[in-house]
Amino acid sequence: MVYLHQFKLECRKHFAIFAIFTVLSGLANLYFLFNHGQDIAFVFLLVNMVIGILLPVYIYMDYYREFFTGTMPINHMLPLRTSALFGVKSAVFMLGLTAVWSTTLLDVFLNPEGLYHQRIAHSTSPALGVTYFILSKLCSLPAGLALMGLALAAAKRFRKPALSHLCIAALIVLITGIQFALVIRGSEHFSIGSSAADSFKQYANLLTVSPAGQEQPSNINETINWLSVGMNLLVALLAGAMGSALLNGRKYELHGK
Repeated sequence: MVYLHQFKLECRKHFAIFAIFTVLSGLANLYFLFNHGQDIAFVFLLVNMVIGILLPVYIYMDYYREFFTGTMPINHMLPLRTSALFGVKSAVFMLGLTAVWSTTLLDVFLNPEGLYHQRIAHSTSPALGVTYFILSKLCSLPAGLALMGLALAAAKRFRKPALSHLCIAALIVLITGIQFALVIRGSEHFSIGSSAADSFKQYANLLTVSPAGQEQPSNINETINWLSVGMNLLVALLAGAMGSALLNGRKYELHGK
């Protein structure tokens, strides 16, 4: 019951922000579903890019206030392990992020002039392309959230604020950087935070990367990179396990909890 109660509280707390971004993203996708004009297509891309930046920042700041500065001490007095509290909060964020992202599927499945629609339809296996497109995104979400949790939990071990913030930045940049380097390996060029018709976009945690070769392959399924999916799953498991152990340490848990 405590888990369910806390889940409902977190849903009420974050519902407005995710609802607003879901509606904005949905309206943008609906507009370009029925209006194929390319003259203002950059607006569509800009909306998605801005949302893709603002939501991770919003989530990070909420984690930061909860698990680093401790501005909500009453939550840590609940009969819940701190790792469980983080898990409940993360579940709400994953649902919210998935809701916002799901609006972009209108362009993929229904827009005949959409970014991927024709290329997926004419690939050797449309089902494989759709599966990869969805799975790669869904696996990136827990990886990104787990990495934030690990970075904040590890930073709490330092007494000096400067070292704590350096630890947060170093962990996030290092792990994301390694994934990013592996994702773009072998590509001729790449773009960050946007999509490209040349290939399926990849994910290094919550970072969107669109690597492309010198020539556009006729079959978009040739650009599928299961390594990026595997890396995100590995990061989610390892960062989640290590973050959980740190969050359940004496820096967070109250005696007798």
